Amino acid sequence: MDTARVTRRRGPLSALEGPSPAIAIGDVAARHVRLMPDGLARHIGERASEFVMWAQVHTVTVDPPSTRFPYPALGDTAVALLGGSLGGLEMGETAETPTFVVAVATLDGERREWRATQHYLSGYRRADAQATTRLVEYLVARGEARLLLGRPAELLDRVAALLRPAPRIGP
Repeated sequence: MDTARVTRRRGPLSALEGPSPAIAIGDVAARHVRLMPDGLARHIGERASEFVMWAQVHTVTVDPPSTRFPYPALGDTAVALLGGSLGGLEMGETAETPTFVVAVATLDGERREWRATQHYLSGYRRADAQATTRLVEYLVARGEARLLLGRPAELLDRVAALLRPAPRIGP
């Protein structure tokens, strides 16, 4: 089994290094979609269950949930504390782990909806969610850009650099 190792993470995106480098959308320990130079694959943990070659892809749509919290992990903690203190959480209540859809439409008209597990219950920072959507759109539209998926850590570093606020110049 070729084990992937997460070397960077930005919002719903994770850089996976190893024998099969990829960018993962969603929580790598659970349900996620891997974008590789040759195609996309639905994964549950390390196990792939479906694969679509880029040559067969017409569109990929991803819209990760976003939050107003500047740090989503703090948002999850605040909501849990508030819910617990107000008695909103009942013992024995089970909640499903939140997921979002990564929809893949192929050239032959087939549509697949793959679920990706969220890292945070509250969602992702808006900029990170939007960057994920735009990156996927860019990779679908430009075949030559998919070569960047072979160096996922560098690709995520580029995405992070684009999301940094511009330095303030002047008064």
